[in-house]
Amino acid sequence: MSLTPQQVAKLESLLADLADDRLSDEGRLALEELLQSNPDARDHYIRFMALCSDLHEVAATALSAGQEEGEGATTTVAFRRAKGDYLRWSAWTAAGAALLVVAAVFWATRQPWHPGAAAPAIGPIVGRFENVAGPVEVAEAETAGNPAENGHVVRSGQTVVTKGQEAHAAVRLEDGTLILVAGDTRLAFPADHGDRIDVELGNVTASVRRRPPNRPLVFCTPEARVEVLGTRLSVARAERRTRIDVLEGDIRLTRLSDQRSVTLAGGQAAEVSPQTDLRPAPFVAVPDIWSLDFNDGLPPGWHTGQLVFNDLPEGSRAAARTAAVEENGQRRYQLRSHNAWSTGLFTLHDDSWIHIRYRLEKPGTFLLYVVCRQHDFGQPVCTVLTPGNLRQPEAGRWHTLTLPLNQFRRTRAEDIVPLHGQLVAFHLVFDSPEHNPGLTVDRIWITRGATAEPRSSADMDRDTFGHQGQ
Repeated sequence: MSLTPQQVAKLESLLADLADDRLSDEGRLALEELLQSNPDARDHYIRFMALCSDLHEVAATALSAGQEEGEGATTTVAFRRAKGDYLRWSAWTAAGAALLVVAAVFWATRQPWHPGAAAPAIGPIVGRFENVAGPVEVAEAETAGNPAENGHVVRSGQTVVTKGQEAHAAVRLEDGTLILVAGDTRLAFPADHGDRIDVELGNVTASVRRRPPNRPLVFCTPEARVEVLGTRLSVARAERRTRIDVLEGDIRLTRLSDQRSVTLAGGQAAEVSPQTDLRPAPFVAVPDIWSLDFNDGLPPGWHTGQLVFNDLPEGSRAAARTAAVEENGQRRYQLRSHNAWSTGLFTLHDDSWIHIRYRLEKPGTFLLYVVCRQHDFGQPVCTVLTPGNLRQPEAGRWHTLTLPLNQFRRTRAEDIVPLHGQLVAFHLVFDSPEHNPGLTVDRIWITRGATAEPRSSADMDRDTFGHQGQ
């Protein structure tokens, strides 16, 4: 949390009293409370005490030089506080200042300690959180993560973690560069590399401010190294694959396995994986019409779901059934698509419809989430749409559910988002949070304009476009 002007004034007054050795017991308690509760106050404290220590080192040097020259005069070095006073320090105060710097660093960096845990390496501030939504944490080394909030600082040696399809956040670096993270993502800021960011997993978009030619900002994944001097780009990493999309400017991409490099310009993309050749390729437009079935098995990247081969609709060879997952200590039954952050699944328009051929083994409800990004990878980073609770009154039979996407609502906000091609779906989730009705999906497809198949009112109940129940 950032300091208010009143807090800054109070902190500077307390530090001035501390420097003059006239801080009361009440003031000392107030200072300790402020330092413990506010990371920015601790940063301010560290800078103040470090300055004091540096000035006293200069004073000691000047005094020693004056005595060696036999001037016989006492040399005093003074520095002005914000309110205009002068402080004169003795040798013991300088020593105390040095000790206070050590104490300040301890307060600023300490984390809950667990037996056997190594002390985390933590460095200077690299940025601050903005637009935090959903479960977002900042962690150090192997220690447990702490919830992130808007205004919290991010330091070198820390890792930003977003959990779940709705989670997203922005990190504004000290030079103004904006880093956006979404979905299940891990983004590390190595302690020994101030100009490097490690994308361990997930989805990242960056608007990088112009940098000197000898100091590029470097994004690293286990497969690739990306050198950026000033551009907008997207980095997606999963399944031993790294995909880079350059929205503006130029970047240099190196494949770590053989150190081969290529240059990508705005409008170009490349993938680094054991199955692909490293070469620039133009963006491929995200389609308006889209279809998916499971006749050839689960698509690459689908890890939640299981194939079934019996009692299928005519012409189908396989379908996908929800599988049990543990999420926040709760068992749920889900079918989740792969993460198509870079390429997208389909673009949403006002006349877009989604069709799902499905079956429930027993009466019940389920939820559908359409997870979207902006078509230009901008903000808001992630938008999750849902029609609410879906119900199949007659279990054991195959049904085709047909729904207009322009009636889906944002989760949490529960408002309808106008659709005019600005949203791109990159992830689909079918979810049964409280029970297992045995949801099996045979086919999913997207159309525009008139629906592809007759719409059956029996496929929906009165809650179809109501509250999602979470």
